[in-house]
Amino acid sequence: MGFPEWFKGFHRVDAWPGLKAAVISGKGGQVGFFECTEEIEVPEHAHEGQWGIVVEGVVELTIGGVHHVLRKGDSYHIPAGVPHAAKLHKGCAFIDVWEGVRFPELTEASP
Repeated sequence: MGFPEWFKGFHRVDAWPGLKAAVISGKGGQVGFFECTEEIEVPEHAHEGQWGIVVEGVVELTIGGVHHVLRKGDSYHIPAGVPHAAKLHKGCAFIDVWEGVRFPELTEASP
């Protein structure tokens, strides 16, 4: 899909059924490289700040009640505490960068 083969060497998580990610942890945040193998609806939720960019396909985000349709090359920013939801189209790939820790089980294991 949208990422080089060597990304498979990063720690892997099943973030959601049909949504796999390679994740890198660093001081104060994590980066996830996502590949969506089926259409997924992520219900509204909120957490610390998040930034991302679409690498392939279409990602629909509703951020603070405003709907966005994002395609390859489009980026987004979700401020901390702002409610958001997503519709991830089959075949999309995107990179998310989170303030804080999204996958705590990886913080000790990541390089």
